[in-house]
Amino acid sequence: MKSAILSTLLSVLTAFVVAQPDPINTNTIVVRDPAIWYNAALEKYFVFSTDNNIGFSLLQHLSGSALPDCSIIDLPGNCDLWAPDVNFIDGLYTMYYAVSTIGSQNSAIGVATSPSMEPGTWTDLGEVISSVTGDVYNAIDPNIIDDTVGLQLSFGSYWDGMFQVGLWPGVNDLASALPGTHLAGYSGRPAEGGFVYKPASQPYYYFFFSDGVTPIAGQASLPPAGTEYKVLVGRGADGQGPFYGELGNDITLDLTPPTGTLVLGSHDFVFAPGGQSIFADPVSGRDVIVYHYVNLNDDNSPVGPSFLGINYLDFSSGWPVVVD
Repeated sequence: MKSAILSTLLSVLTAFVVAQPDPINTNTIVVRDPAIWYNAALEKYFVFSTDNNIGFSLLQHLSGSALPDCSIIDLPGNCDLWAPDVNFIDGLYTMYYAVSTIGSQNSAIGVATSPSMEPGTWTDLGEVISSVTGDVYNAIDPNIIDDTVGLQLSFGSYWDGMFQVGLWPGVNDLASALPGTHLAGYSGRPAEGGFVYKPASQPYYYFFFSDGVTPIAGQASLPPAGTEYKVLVGRGADGQGPFYGELGNDITLDLTPPTGTLVLGSHDFVFAPGGQSIFADPVSGRDVIVYHYVNLNDDNSPVGPSFLGINYLDFSSGWPVVVD
């Protein structure tokens, strides 16, 4: 009976994923872990991403690096920065980023600020938090939310999950003890890239995260179907959690099937979408999800680069749904 129920559930999930719309943008920008923000004075969208010392583009062409001289954080990986998160705080564009190497827990999250996001304008303020081998968390994949109680920094991955600490009075001032509040995941779960978002249309806060294995360009093969990256979500009454999936389970719990509600999975030519961030677009007035994915139609086999994906989100049901 249990196997029949799981089979039915998988069929329903597969049907849902197949019905999802393709990215609304053309797949010409190579990125990982994209973050997007709009500069109203310049009337430009800036997209920041992993590698190239936080490379960024204007949706049409590559423009350069936010931190071309590397991070001032003295750790391996400080010239190969990861997973930017961008916001507008106290009159400055503010970007959090991660310094680490693959598989290492010797990591740090730094922050830089800019008046415009343009090349040459970023000031690196250095480390906000860090981790070492043996900690219950890994200081990677930052996300900032300016909540009613002040700035909250979410972070973490495979180790014991994703956590959140307060920052005040400044954008790099740790105000609560590490590791902070446990938001999602658990030891050994391949879940990372947490992102807290509150749409204007809903009373809820939503915690998006990437679950599964992410393909890396140049690998010998793609992850087995079903184990690859996908975007899941939980929701809660405030930005500090707890967050629950649609079945009512706290997303910190180790359950079968894994906790969290599916938002975006592999479909059509889109494989392993993840590394997501969410953005309230002031131009369209809509909620937008940006992410990276492997294009199965790409000729760079067996595993090619990851491309930028952009879609709108509809929260009218109380849960985020990817729409055209």
